[in-house]
Amino acid sequence: MADISDVERRAAVHAALGDPMRLAMVDALLLGDRSPGELGEHFGLPSNLLAHHLRVLQEAGLIVRARSEADRRRSYVRLVPRALAGLGPVARVPEAARVVFVCTRNSARSQLAAALWRRR
Repeated sequence: MADISDVERRAAVHAALGDPMRLAMVDALLLGDRSPGELGEHFGLPSNLLAHHLRVLQEAGLIVRARSEADRRRSYVRLVPRALAGLGPVARVPEAARVVFVCTRNSARSQLAAALWRRR
């Protein structure tokens, strides 16, 4: 069973991406960093609505804000690396206590099974 904190994290990310505008903003950030002004202009959003969407994405751990490296006056919005990875459930298969190999009409498989069993 998935860890509850992992489920809660994935639910928060899905909720943040559930809004079409925020999903479009993440799609735009996949292509590269953007300033908040560029995002607002690109999507035709007033500054208060843009700030709301950016805050939701940041709280979900999808984006970070960073100052420009050159003069540190401009800020940029950056997609967190691998933020979209792991949105699906992670299958956790318990380790088998016993393994059974069924080999029919293939001596190579029987030898492989025997070698694997001996190693185990």
